[in-house]
Amino acid sequence: MKNRRILFMLGILLTVLFGAGIGNIPLYAGDHKIITDMCDKKVEVPVEPKRIACMHCVSPEKIMTLGGGNSILLMAQQSPWAYRLYPEIKKAQSNKGVTPEQLRDMNVDFVLYTPGMTKESPYSKAGLKTVCTFNADTRPGSLDEYRQNFKRQISFFGALLGPDAKARADQYNRYFDRKVQQILSITSKTEKKNRPRVYYGGLHGSPLGSQGNGSVMHWNTEVAGGNYLPAALDDNHATATLQQVLLWDPDIILLSGYFDPSDDLKKNPDWASLKAVKSGKVYHLPRGIYTWDHASGEGVLLMIHLAKIFYPEQFQDWDMIQEMKAFYSEVYGKAVTDQDAERILNCLPPLSKEEASVKAGEAVPGTAPEQG
Repeated sequence: MKNRRILFMLGILLTVLFGAGIGNIPLYAGDHKIITDMCDKKVEVPVEPKRIACMHCVSPEKIMTLGGGNSILLMAQQSPWAYRLYPEIKKAQSNKGVTPEQLRDMNVDFVLYTPGMTKESPYSKAGLKTVCTFNADTRPGSLDEYRQNFKRQISFFGALLGPDAKARADQYNRYFDRKVQQILSITSKTEKKNRPRVYYGGLHGSPLGSQGNGSVMHWNTEVAGGNYLPAALDDNHATATLQQVLLWDPDIILLSGYFDPSDDLKKNPDWASLKAVKSGKVYHLPRGIYTWDHASGEGVLLMIHLAKIFYPEQFQDWDMIQEMKAFYSEVYGKAVTDQDAERILNCLPPLSKEEASVKAGEAVPGTAPEQG
């Protein structure tokens, strides 16, 4: 115990002297390490966390895709595709209604929170270690800032989870940079005045629920070569008015993966006069491991998807199904079929084994073939 204390105090001293932990480079001290979280706070965490309480919805996706799914103790309900591709997360408990005192009794390693969406103070007051994963109160002011901030978050989770996760995070960031540059090399050639005018909605169950200036959807749309109309709204989670949307009269409407696809805007008389509705250019965005229109690792796939929607001729050689299969295999180490990719694109859950067998033309076990 004494040796561990000496090692830890040495770690603190080195942190002060050399600024260790900056740039998501952890400083190790025995079985613990010091890292810098996404609110620029230095925190001591286990070298390999085993009991993580995720109190914000984005964190589990980052953890599982970097190979740390077994370390999640509590989390919110995840998507059907998350449970299909990462079955180890099924053992995690729901975080709904769990109090800080209950978390303390569970001996969690730390609590992951997000300012602006999760209050930190109740957990720290209960004596729990808290780690900031994403600051929803701050928004990048430029595309370059967004790219650097997003990669920093991926690197942060890699540093948090351990060496294997760090290697996966580095691989993701290389893929991200490569794809963004490839897309921009095409979309940047179109002048802003000639770009499609794009509206995004569907948050909070309403087509008027949007993301405003500096948001994830703002910058994803920018990379894909669209003029993002809700950038006029100075709020991360913004609400447009119907009058604003009618005045904008967008060329293309994008709807969140959270929006109920049965709410067909084409049948809504308030939206019927819009150019995008009349031309059939209303698109429901995919939802895979996480919904693509939020701070998801799959957001790089959304950029490709949007670019193909905005510029079908320039991106006709980009096969979306193959791009998805390559991404899930190369970056996440998960094999998805053509059928899986099609269902993710269409916001559909995985087929059961029996349904998949039928789709593949195979006999379902336990049933007799039809007689001719």
